[in-house]
Amino acid sequence: MTERRRRLVLWLGSACLAATFFFIGHGASRKGAPVAFLHPAAAGNTVRLKGHVSIPGVYVFPDNADLATVMKMTAPLLAGKVRDKELLEARLRNGDIIEGVAKDQEHVEIIITKMKAKERMVLGIPLHPDQMELADWESLPGIGPGLARNIMDDRQKYGDFGSIESLQRVSGIGEKKLREIRMYFF
Repeated sequence: MTERRRRLVLWLGSACLAATFFFIGHGASRKGAPVAFLHPAAAGNTVRLKGHVSIPGVYVFPDNADLATVMKMTAPLLAGKVRDKELLEARLRNGDIIEGVAKDQEHVEIIITKMKAKERMVLGIPLHPDQMELADWESLPGIGPGLARNIMDDRQKYGDFGSIESLQRVSGIGEKKLREIRMYFF
């Protein structure tokens, strides 16, 4: 087989493989969810690592993973530099942001925060009505600043909602509005 023919076969094989991945990745979404949602094959907690870590990004870790496990897997050189050793025992939750902040050559501070609603929605991480802030409510389709303020006022006045269905107690949220946002709350 000539060199030219070998290159052609290699190119055709690569094109077929690329086309296969393209069509698999752009197929119909599952459960009617928007295509932008990710659906991890395995159960686990989706977290984002940022700051002074080896490879920042979004990861899915097992449900029972603690911060020490994550540090050993993603930033083994930093694991021994964490100041707050008790924090290493903290269990991860869906939507956590783990930020490594270098204090000096010997110490790293770890800060754990939560992803905002927009990021959680894109990653397919379910929202909870009792953990959302004003900006999170405003980011939902069909919920403007006024309705978002009403939701926050109602929660402060009457307590947690407990479930998405309890949002109907807020003036301006009926069955139709609930149907529009239900998919973000799983």
